[in-house]
Amino acid sequence: MTTTFFTRSANIDSPELIRIPGFEITPTETSEQQSVFPWLRSTVDYMMSLQRSDGYWWFSLEANETIGAEFIFLMQYLGSVDPEIQRGICQRILDTQRSDGTWALYYDVPPDLSTCVECYFALKLSGFSIDHPALVNARDFILRSGGIEKTRAFTKIHLAMFGIIPWNAAPAMPAEFFLAPKWFPVTMYSFSSWARATIVPLLVFMSKRDTRPCPESARIDELFCHSPERRDWNFHTNKGFFSIEQFFIVVDKLLKVLEAIPFKPFRKKALQQCLDWTWQHVKDTEDIYPALAYGALAFSVMGYANDTPQIRKPLTALKMFQQRYPSIDVPALPEAIRDNGMARPSELRELGIDPRSDREAFELPIAAHDRRSDTETYAIHQQCCISPVWDTPWMLTAVIEAGLPGNDPRVVRSGRWLLAKQITDCRGDWAEKTSSDVKPGGWSFEFENDFFPDVDDTIQVLTALSKIAIPWREKAQAFDLGVAWILAMQNDDGGWGAFDRNQTCTIVNRIPFSDHGACLDPSSPDIVGRALEFLASRNFSSEHPAMRRALAYLRNTQENNGAWWARWGINYLYGTWCAITGLAAMRDSRDLNRIGNGVNWLLSVQRADGGFSELPETYRPHQQTRFLSYAESVPSQTAWALMGLTAGGAAKSKGAERAAKWLLTHRNAHGSWDEKHYTGTGFPLHFYIRYHGYRHFFPLLALARYYRALES
Repeated sequence: MTTTFFTRSANIDSPELIRIPGFEITPTETSEQQSVFPWLRSTVDYMMSLQRSDGYWWFSLEANETIGAEFIFLMQYLGSVDPEIQRGICQRILDTQRSDGTWALYYDVPPDLSTCVECYFALKLSGFSIDHPALVNARDFILRSGGIEKTRAFTKIHLAMFGIIPWNAAPAMPAEFFLAPKWFPVTMYSFSSWARATIVPLLVFMSKRDTRPCPESARIDELFCHSPERRDWNFHTNKGFFSIEQFFIVVDKLLKVLEAIPFKPFRKKALQQCLDWTWQHVKDTEDIYPALAYGALAFSVMGYANDTPQIRKPLTALKMFQQRYPSIDVPALPEAIRDNGMARPSELRELGIDPRSDREAFELPIAAHDRRSDTETYAIHQQCCISPVWDTPWMLTAVIEAGLPGNDPRVVRSGRWLLAKQITDCRGDWAEKTSSDVKPGGWSFEFENDFFPDVDDTIQVLTALSKIAIPWREKAQAFDLGVAWILAMQNDDGGWGAFDRNQTCTIVNRIPFSDHGACLDPSSPDIVGRALEFLASRNFSSEHPAMRRALAYLRNTQENNGAWWARWGINYLYGTWCAITGLAAMRDSRDLNRIGNGVNWLLSVQRADGGFSELPETYRPHQQTRFLSYAESVPSQTAWALMGLTAGGAAKSKGAERAAKWLLTHRNAHGSWDEKHYTGTGFPLHFYIRYHGYRHFFPLLALARYYRALES
């Protein structure tokens, strides 16, 4: 990293670009006619062809196969099995099994024990014989890896509910924890939004410990490595006897002793408050698989029938997340859902209208290698979440920056759809740690999710809206509320998390339940960089108090090698792009060297073919001194790197030219890109996401910014 390709952007510290400290919103509508770059025309046309009739874009969100397996567990536990869905999910599980008989957390990596156990059990619950080749092939790896005893906490919970293992093998989760007062060291609001939404219904479910034994033919005793008397269900840590982890292991044992005592004076009150909280959220939220699934389970163990709203709504919502498809690989586009911004999908369902009844034909040609030999076979992919309010503003930003006019009717329709999705009448969970006078004004990820808007979505929606020629009088209030909400969500350390403020209680990641280590929502450089970029476009200067604190956060989190890590995209490529872009947008000359170091780091990890890629393994602490890439370049990650180089003033460098050339020469027949790799982060080290939209809009956006930088 001795050669510096960073150069000062033109007029980076010229007097006319120094902004007045403070807050000012100005209408920056892009109604002027502009033309699409000729070499990107086919790509833009294709992207516009993917727009849904209501104005939004929505792409598949693919995680690992525990999601589908757990939906089978949910149906079986509720006694409400849909044979077609179960058959389709099983086909999906078989399709994703690798040649060695295993399943993994993401594409082309070593197998994951808990995922393998859950897939195995789902197949057996669905009637597969112990001698079926899929089970035979998986069993060898599971036993070599320690068997059921070595699985994660969530897997043990799913096995305990069917009587495969004792409840004491799972973490203790007494419902009384919900009653902890605000002054208590750890409360429900010490946990991240996704953990909280999962834990509250789990407190009910785990307190009741209602076992519904599976048929003898579905038991998986063959996956134990030891006889019953030798099985070790205790939690262990390698942190030492006097560690926080060991302390919580002792607490877990104590709680299990107390659980055996019949006298529980606060249990009834705690259960009811947990149920009230869960229903309050489920009524207005259809967000992530665990929260919806455990919500249904919580009401089931409390005696609610499957046809009551408390179970019917989350169960139906999860079915809306499903994709039924005839190919081997899951298609990029789910079936369209009716949502015109006024009537929610759940409201249509309550009126007896299937939001999927007016199905739009988005049947893309199936490649020869992706065709099934049996054309009658369909698979069902259970998405863990859905992302229309994330995909839409990113696609809008990409096509507009590629030259599509901001007053194109299709763009305007999409912008108005986004305006209708702003959450303005619900002070969600974020309000627990913000001032009481902060008004709602954010956007969430999904079609409906009032309680959990997020900063990242809000930034991108407002960014897209600023480029669309909707009259300012229509969107002024949305900007006022949105910008104010973003500022109110800033953490005390100067950064931003996604859903909550000041998520700093690190001990919640050290309890037995948190073996995935992802129960917090702290500040991260990727969101901070994106916030700075957006707020700079709204005339915030580097002297604004909020900007000063955010800049200090980015300056303090840059790695020695010049990179920044990221929480929501893998990993240093995503974080470094976001951080460079934010710093460059603020135009503070004190950050020139930091930007230059980031640019040089990007160039140092460029692959020989001109592209970029990065493995999720870079999240491992012992790997952070050594960059790891996939065996091939990846379109979305190449796009992030190219945007980082462009924002950092290196658009005319050889490295940027090679990255742009790689993207241009790797387009498919549609003018878009193919990508099997997972580049989104759910939980570092434990849960990754293949956002099918990323391979579409990020490369287009990167090329558009690159060519505009060359023009200027």
